[in-house]
Amino acid sequence: MEDEDSTILHLDMDAFFASVEIRDDPRLAGLPVVVGGAGDRSVVAAASYPARRRGIRSAMPMATARRLAPDLVIVPPRIDRYRAVSREVMEILGSVSPQLEQISVDEAFLDVRGARRLFGTPEQIGALLRERIRSGLGLPSSVGGSVSRAVAKIASARAKPDGLLIVPPEGTAAFLAPLPVAVISGVGPKAVAALERLGVRTIGELREIPGPTLRRTLGPQAGMVAQIAAGTDRTGLGRQVRDRSLGTERTFEEDLVERTDVRRVLTGMADEVARSLRREDLLARTVSIKLRAPDGTTITRAATMGQPSSVGERLREHVIALWEREAGGLPRLRLVGVRAEHLLPAQGGGSVELAGRTTGWRDLEQAMDRARDRFGGESLSRLSHLAPRQGGEGRG
Repeated sequence: MEDEDSTILHLDMDAFFASVEIRDDPRLAGLPVVVGGAGDRSVVAAASYPARRRGIRSAMPMATARRLAPDLVIVPPRIDRYRAVSREVMEILGSVSPQLEQISVDEAFLDVRGARRLFGTPEQIGALLRERIRSGLGLPSSVGGSVSRAVAKIASARAKPDGLLIVPPEGTAAFLAPLPVAVISGVGPKAVAALERLGVRTIGELREIPGPTLRRTLGPQAGMVAQIAAGTDRTGLGRQVRDRSLGTERTFEEDLVERTDVRRVLTGMADEVARSLRREDLLARTVSIKLRAPDGTTITRAATMGQPSSVGERLREHVIALWEREAGGLPRLRLVGVRAEHLLPAQGGGSVELAGRTTGWRDLEQAMDRARDRFGGESLSRLSHLAPRQGGEGRG
């Protein structure tokens, strides 16, 4: 049936920052190239595939990367350059389908249902996009396709590097069955560990878990995860509020060193951004963090939530998880930021948030909003927002 074609595509640029640097300087081709600061306390922002074959990955301390590859080539990041190339990539995607949702500087979803008459099957369209990017920009990319955004993203990851994988609707469950549960967006390390305690490591095994057990294990996201695992999810593109994001960041006179201080600051920022979303009647599909070390090394990391949200607790969970994955490489922080991206109108444009624990937090936070509006912005706060009475001044 035509409506059941795999028309949701996910295009992901391969080793984007490193690929841009290699394209701009062909002498780097075939070498273990990383983008990042040269200091031992810096971290790898991006690694070429020759570097990855040496065991080097993004967010790794640069000192470790040097030990793995003594001939490592370190290129300082050029963020403005990457953004400019990103705009060129998105223009190519938009020339094929206007149904486009950019989710980061180097990846986007497309719904190509309306493009089939002009450009052919989803597989032909995916090949066309990759060829236009290759011939026009000299860069490699990978494309995955499915009937849902979640599986399209998994497929593009399986297609890397420089590949194309379209999963037919009738083959979705079989494609997912042998894969580890961690490939499902939103199933983080804690959820993986909880599932492993049940003897569940693959998506096929996850499908065998009774619904009540899965809900106790995964909480409110269990229903969405179950649909993805069963191959019945049909979530497409969100209606994006174009070129909008809401965020906050702060530079500290004294570096943040204590993990409790960083957690407290991030929690407060997540709540602040969530309140801004609620005030403007918006939901966020993506939340990102920005971390800067005293030597100027800066990294940004983003997570796409299973359901768009304006609930501070949901943003906080993702923000803390993103930071915990990077904390070892950036033991001291000079600047911290939190941003909500890929915004949707809360009324009539986004999916209703899942019931359960999230609903309770949403109701509580809305009540806190009303109290703040009536009695002042500082009238209510999480206990975890408050700085310690001794030794905490100036840190956050």
